Amino acid sequence: MTFSLEQAVPVLMRKEIEWAEKNFPAIPEKMPDVIAADPGWSRQWTNTKRSIEQGQGAPKRPNDPKRRRDVAHYLAMLGHLEFELIVLGCSYAARNYDMPAAWKMCILKQGYDDMQHAASFITRASRMIEEDLWAGIPVPYRNSVELYRPILQRDLGGFFAAVGLHTEAYPAWNNLSGGGAITDPVIGAWSLHEIEEEAWHLTFLMPAIKQYLHTGAPEEQERRKRQMVADDQYFLERAVQPAHKNAKEFAVGRLGMNPEVLYGYEHLDERTRYIYRTVGIEESYWPAYLKNC
Repeated sequence: MTFSLEQAVPVLMRKEIEWAEKNFPAIPEKMPDVIAADPGWSRQWTNTKRSIEQGQGAPKRPNDPKRRRDVAHYLAMLGHLEFELIVLGCSYAARNYDMPAAWKMCILKQGYDDMQHAASFITRASRMIEEDLWAGIPVPYRNSVELYRPILQRDLGGFFAAVGLHTEAYPAWNNLSGGGAITDPVIGAWSLHEIEEEAWHLTFLMPAIKQYLHTGAPEEQERRKRQMVADDQYFLERAVQPAHKNAKEFAVGRLGMNPEVLYGYEHLDERTRYIYRTVGIEESYWPAYLKNC
């Protein structure tokens, strides 16, 4: 059945999707300061800008039907994951956790931005193969959501570990939808703008995590830091390492993306040290392998 945006998406959201498909942002000459402040997003922005300007990015509207279907399912999976994990995770945290009102508003703003990103990925994937991937995708991805959910819904520290670190701070380093991995003209056109939005999210999340870790009695601060490190190491082992393996086999091996997109996965220790220092986790809390590198 031919994909119909009118049937798949209510008009309230459809108008924003249609607007974004017809109104592309200009490519800035200079890297925005908010991106330059983070080495991860800075690298993503530079690689993505180069890919756009050189017409690179693999693959772009592939002619082979099987490859096109693989790409579409990959994009739709990214969209559904972003919605179910980040958007719903932000909604849950803002509703259930005690925190300053300004924090809640920033979390909801993050959820709104990422909802738009998710909608773009799912819609463009549906258009690519003329199937309604809003209704679901034949790709297993909910195991990933279920891996994060118990920690995300445990407490505010769990939310910061799951969403603040592992859907925002780490992806700045190893996000395959960024540099060299542009798979659709519309997504490609908006990619630099979306990178800037993600960088803005970290301007709230990193200071908020730091304040959370350094609030309360000394023993509570110590507990929070140890728990944050434990949660982070759990996700690195259970989620990020399998994602690296899948990226190598599927994104590079099957979709033909440039192996350069795996750079972030292969230098995660560097990113971890940057994150810990930024949020104020002292080296005494670090795992031994981080100290010895």
